[in-house]
Amino acid sequence: MNNFDITDIENTLKGIVREAGVSETVYSNRPKATPTPKDDFVVVSVVGRVDDRAALGSCRVLIYLFARDAQAFKNGPKLSKMQTALKEGLPGFKGRYEFDRNYSVLGDAPDDYGYHARVIELFVTIKSE
Repeated sequence: MNNFDITDIENTLKGIVREAGVSETVYSNRPKATPTPKDDFVVVSVVGRVDDRAALGSCRVLIYLFARDAQAFKNGPKLSKMQTALKEGLPGFKGRYEFDRNYSVLGDAPDDYGYHARVIELFVTIKSE
């Protein structure tokens, strides 16, 4: 049995998001409020389970790209810019993780807090230690 740590997977992806310039503010879950309102932020969350297949593991990660609405409407250009930064900055590999660079965009949705989120589904393969 391997030690596939959800927190390590999320922290690795949060670092990649920051390094790629997607957003400086990255969380593991959506805060209801922030001390200082942000123009954008990202939530990285492993969803479901991490499968252990002896030599390899795998999991599904949702990356939520949040952009503050512009004049009460979705800020599509900002969301597109964030997605482009993610696509260009996402490595194929980092440490023991392999990232599927052909991720899926699940859609855009309002969050009732003055933001829209673009939801990205990413599959991760994990090498055993």
